[in-house]
Amino acid sequence: MSERRILNTWKEIANYLGRGVRTVQRWEAQLGLPVHRPAGKDHSAVLAFSSELDQWLDSRPLRHATDGSAQPANSEALQLQTLLARTEVVLQRLEALVARADESHRKLAQNLEVLAENEAVRRELRAVRSRRVEAGAA
Repeated sequence: MSERRILNTWKEIANYLGRGVRTVQRWEAQLGLPVHRPAGKDHSAVLAFSSELDQWLDSRPLRHATDGSAQPANSEALQLQTLLARTEVVLQRLEALVARADESHRKLAQNLEVLAENEAVRRELRAVRSRRVEAGAA
């Protein structure tokens, strides 16, 4: 087992992995590179353990030399699951909106029927009044 080193900066982590600082920061954000923040804040100082980084690298999918394709990464599956969950939430919200729109349409149709009936009653009342006026004038 190799000696466990503590890497205290992004630069030390990047040098250990043989990559640039931005690359290892992206790996942490997108692929779950095991980096610790003692202060517990998103933009605080970082540290990493070489043994955890080695273990993380060993768990990454490898490209096959024959076909050049990569095995699906856990992060890709996680991203797809997250996207699916978000899609389901959006679908539920859309279904709720459609249900509300249907209910509003039904209520509007009922109100229009009531208005039409009220208008017919108003016309009938006007006709009755005008007949009374004509009858009284006669």
